Amino acid sequence: MTHKCIKYRLTAEGTIPTFLCFHEGSVGGAYAVEDLSTPSPRDWVLIGISENDEIGDAEHVATKADLQTYLTAVGADWTTPGETPDADPVSFDPAAAATWVWDRLDALNA
Repeated sequence: MTHKCIKYRLTAEGTIPTFLCFHEGSVGGAYAVEDLSTPSPRDWVLIGISENDEIGDAEHVATKADLQTYLTAVGADWTTPGETPDADPVSFDPAAAATWVWDRLDALNA
């Protein structure tokens, strides 16, 4: 069994797919991107880690570089809050985000 990094959507019933991994240290529902061309409840694309090789209709993200490229494209104008309430927002760091996901994937597959 191998866990995989995936781009997934909720099911047609609006529930979390059964192939999503829920182990401690996993990733599910990260870096959500709205897809206005798809009706609710499947109108958001999320990053997660699969429980095993079965990924349903999710898209496998094969490499950390592929994930970083995707996050760079979708997160170009994203920001995160600053360290304090008065601090300026911080630009999203796709490399750090990809590393955060991939480190968890590697740990689950170790």
